[in-house]
Amino acid sequence: MSSFRTNAVLLAGSILLCLTRHAGAATPNIVVIMADDLGYADVGFQGCEDIPTPHLDQLAADGARFSNDYVTGCTCGPSRAGFITGKVQSTFGYYVDPDQPLNPKQGLPPGIKSVAQHIQCQGYVTGGVGKWHMGTAPHQHPNALGYADWFGFLGGGSMYPPLDHPSYGGHFRSNPRTWSIRDTHHTLPMLHNSKAVEWRKHLTRELTDAGIRFIEKNSRHPFFLFVAYNAPHENLAAPAEAIAQHLPNSVSAVPGVPPKSRQAYAAMVDELDLGVGRLIETLEELELSDNTIIWFLSDHGGMKRTSDNRPLREAKGDAYEGGLRVPLVIRWPTRVTPGAVLEHPVTSLDIGATSLALAGGDLNRAGLHGSDITAYITGESTDAPHDVIYWHTGKSPSDQTGAMREGSFKLVLTAGEVELFDLDSDPAESKNLVSHEPRRTRRMVMQWTNWNKANRPPLWRRSGVQDHQFAGYEWLKGTPHYQQASED
Repeated sequence: MSSFRTNAVLLAGSILLCLTRHAGAATPNIVVIMADDLGYADVGFQGCEDIPTPHLDQLAADGARFSNDYVTGCTCGPSRAGFITGKVQSTFGYYVDPDQPLNPKQGLPPGIKSVAQHIQCQGYVTGGVGKWHMGTAPHQHPNALGYADWFGFLGGGSMYPPLDHPSYGGHFRSNPRTWSIRDTHHTLPMLHNSKAVEWRKHLTRELTDAGIRFIEKNSRHPFFLFVAYNAPHENLAAPAEAIAQHLPNSVSAVPGVPPKSRQAYAAMVDELDLGVGRLIETLEELELSDNTIIWFLSDHGGMKRTSDNRPLREAKGDAYEGGLRVPLVIRWPTRVTPGAVLEHPVTSLDIGATSLALAGGDLNRAGLHGSDITAYITGESTDAPHDVIYWHTGKSPSDQTGAMREGSFKLVLTAGEVELFDLDSDPAESKNLVSHEPRRTRRMVMQWTNWNKANRPPLWRRSGVQDHQFAGYEWLKGTPHYQQASED
């Protein structure tokens, strides 16, 4: 059976399972916008001065921002696996990014459900735009995981202009050599559901257009839309007119970031902000704003060579705050106090859990790991949504690498080495308190170790060998990755 037909059957089956439920008339629309590799301090509402983000700043002013929001992983794949499934990804063995995107053994495992599927069961129209990174096999396709309408790419990134753009000189269209990991990820075709489509604009603008089309098409139904931009993820590329607005001598000096990289990165964040503005404008024009919740966050901390994560320590790939703490904003007119700052720690898992609860779903039945934080974001409760938050950021349960936050104290484990910080007084994690807090340290290490026992063995291990560079999927036809024999 072709991948298109397989996905269609899976999607139809998913919808049939949900026909007995429907959303009520007052249920809100839900839009989640996720940036990729965005630095903690690279938006105006977080104090950025060299990159203008007026639309994101207005979103924060009209809604509430969280000062202690965390994602479940410090790299793209694991963090997104947690968000998309609503479960801590180490509990089902997803520890590292797929390094072979066409290998069916890498990515989400068979049988797992997504937040979108649960919300779909409440009568919502579900859509997704942009980066997937959860695998390319039929059971891993967005359509098979509850996204009734998907426009985007299945790899971990994409080139920003189309591959036939003159700047590439035909390189990716006629590449005879072995593909690198980056080449394989970044040259998979753009898909609308299971059909490859042509695209002409800069990618950030193309994805915004797709999000707008979904909203316009489904404006009369309750909808859930996940807009997964890959900006400002490398490769650094932005339209020439956007780059021209950010001269190297006008961007802030960030330690370790070359001015030219910062210039291109700034233009990409600018494009991201413009895209968010266009999505918000569409909601307003269709008179949907008052009944639409918008969440905005990054998938993890920014990269060292492009981003500003200050005052947090380290960056993408680290269990320190710079890898796990991200900007988060929610706008919900009439329910969330404009300009509010919510101080208690929350996680990206809470977005899915809260969204499902507001759609009328049962969190216990769905088995999601996040909390419904509706009472907290609306001011009905001031209680902390979480007593403790755990992370595993290593490659398997046996390597004792991760973190734990309890109150203001953060435990960091690196291959068994232990550090303890008080984030209230030391958000930069500069003072290791292990010797000052030995009992607290021992107790927290024991708690993390007991929690880690439930984590599953890795679904796969990165090999560094590119032996899954081709596949026989119908949607790959016409690309350098299509090879019928590899499907056997």
